[in-house]
Amino acid sequence: MEVALPDITYNLSNPRHERYRSIEVNGEVIHWIEDIDKFYQIFGYSADMRKAGVLPEEFVWNEYTKKNPFDFTACKLIQIIEYLRIHSQAFLQKYGKECETWLADLVKVRAARHEVCAACKMKPVCSN
Repeated sequence: MEVALPDITYNLSNPRHERYRSIEVNGEVIHWIEDIDKFYQIFGYSADMRKAGVLPEEFVWNEYTKKNPFDFTACKLIQIIEYLRIHSQAFLQKYGKECETWLADLVKVRAARHEVCAACKMKPVCSN
């Protein structure tokens, strides 16, 4: 049985985009990100990285996408859902009942204790 997961995306790469700073669930804007650095912290991005000149999107790309054999999609979705649960009343009102199911399904999808987990920067905020 295939797990039905939400399509959750965030728009922070293009400041000229009309939906810049938004998080969308299934194509609908559900939240506007007020503090970009606080949002990127869910992926392990830090103030020290910013001071060193590392751009947040560059960090996410290099850490979790570029030439990485491990698929971090489920891990990133878990972090975004947890962020929305804390920061978005609109998300809770619309998807509050589905959250627990989504999180449980994502934990099943996520590989358990993969070798990359030990070095993952999300680890401080990741439950496994």
